[in-house]
Amino acid sequence: MEYLIKKKFDAFFKTNEPLFAGYTKDSPMEMIDSDVDSEGYYRWKPIKGTLSCKDYDNVEHKFQIKFPKSFIEWHKMYFFLNCHSPVAYMPHSSPTQPLQDIIDNLDNDLSKDLIAKKLYPFATDDNDIGFFVFDAREDKADNEYPIRLYDHEYGGDPAGLSEILFSSFSKLLECLTYAMENHNEQIHEILPEFIRIDPEGAGKDGIDFWVDRIAFEKKNFENGN
Repeated sequence: MEYLIKKKFDAFFKTNEPLFAGYTKDSPMEMIDSDVDSEGYYRWKPIKGTLSCKDYDNVEHKFQIKFPKSFIEWHKMYFFLNCHSPVAYMPHSSPTQPLQDIIDNLDNDLSKDLIAKKLYPFATDDNDIGFFVFDAREDKADNEYPIRLYDHEYGGDPAGLSEILFSSFSKLLECLTYAMENHNEQIHEILPEFIRIDPEGAGKDGIDFWVDRIAFEKKNFENGN
């Protein structure tokens, strides 16, 4: 698992080099790697994470949820100020505001409704549909729950929940890593690989969702959008 996590981060850092963030009073000095420019931005560098599993336990206890073991191992490997990638905008991690991005995904009215249904928000999608959620309605070893997408327009109604799009967090990481390693390709050329990488999630229950998105992205590309 450590190799997969490291590979994902390496792909993100390489694809998005140079890494920029807007300066605020909470910007971590140890991660600033340049002067702040005239528009208020600076280059940042990732640093080794120092959060413990206990820190994540505290969040789990506060919100009455459980994170997959792989999600915790991924998130605590580094401090990093951005982790946007094709398909998913993942929670970042700053030493000055530990776990705040994870907490923000949980501490809102919609998320509280979802948590009550054992659907745990952890990231948002790149099309502004809503939250990616861990579906904890069935127990899984190491809490490796399948992942679905919840459409925020449904306001907590179960009808807004998609089919399973990824069979586990580790498969989501594999898919995102592939997308970033092949970022020079068009998104409609990348997404079919999700079906191959995750045959029990993207290639099974989620296949109609991904086939529809592939067709949508291809049409946009052909129309010059």
